[in-house]
Amino acid sequence: MTPSDLRRLLRPSRRSPPAHSVVSEETLRAFPPGAHEQAWRAFDTTLRAHPHLDDRESRYCELVEFFGYETGAKAPYCAPWFYWDDPRRPAYLQQLGLDELTFGVLHMYSLFNRIDPARQDLYYIYDGLLARLHELGGPDKMSVLDFGCGLGQNGLAFAAAGYRTLMIDVVPLYLDFVRFLARNRGLEPDVQRASSEEEFHDTGADGHAYGVVIEWSTFEHVSGTKAALERVLSGLVPGGMFVTTTFCREWTPQEIEHYKRDTQDDELAAEYMSGEVDEWLRESFDVLSPEQTLAKVLVKR
Repeated sequence: MTPSDLRRLLRPSRRSPPAHSVVSEETLRAFPPGAHEQAWRAFDTTLRAHPHLDDRESRYCELVEFFGYETGAKAPYCAPWFYWDDPRRPAYLQQLGLDELTFGVLHMYSLFNRIDPARQDLYYIYDGLLARLHELGGPDKMSVLDFGCGLGQNGLAFAAAGYRTLMIDVVPLYLDFVRFLARNRGLEPDVQRASSEEEFHDTGADGHAYGVVIEWSTFEHVSGTKAALERVLSGLVPGGMFVTTTFCREWTPQEIEHYKRDTQDDELAAEYMSGEVDEWLRESFDVLSPEQTLAKVLVKR
């Protein structure tokens, strides 16, 4: 499959979604699922723990299942987001009676689903990634790495498609939540905790061939960028895909200001925004810019 073939796979079409959709008509007009049949199935049924509820209601219920009612019921009030240096942040968490990590899980899981057609996320490239994985040998031969998996919605989508999926993060609460979500869906991904923020899994040394490596909003928190990438991409096979929201992108002044403030480390921000790593990646990868997603898809030559 050539890069032009991949562009066709990753380009949304304009066909109508399934008739049983629970998404609003306004959303469907703005983000028609079209050719993304497998993504739609994952969003609408396969990955929804309570298929008779709409997506957000289902996620609210899971937060109650995981945290209990007293904490889970606070999810609708965890919608605001504050920069770390915003003086309102500690006061708001105190009023809610939540610690930072619990607030973070409630905020992220109640607000968005990575495979939601209303977001510029995984939904619009999922079918294309599965098609490439199939070409590379399918579930019998290919593995997927969700690096810095957070709450794991990306990785679980590939586990649901039958792929051995390695999901790694450094935050124990995130990984406990990922395991809970996996059990609710009858999935068994390989969930591992990184030993530290300076240690990175070497995919080339674990005995598996990787067809997809995903980093979604991860590398703005990682130092030693190039060394980390060398390890996590070492097992990516030729033709495999690196899905990234950090590299090979065009940074606007507004994005630079936002990411620097969110990272709270000017040296780290300078590292991933410098362009040096982008240049290094382009030596070995073709860069695709699919429509309707924030991610770049880098295809290993």
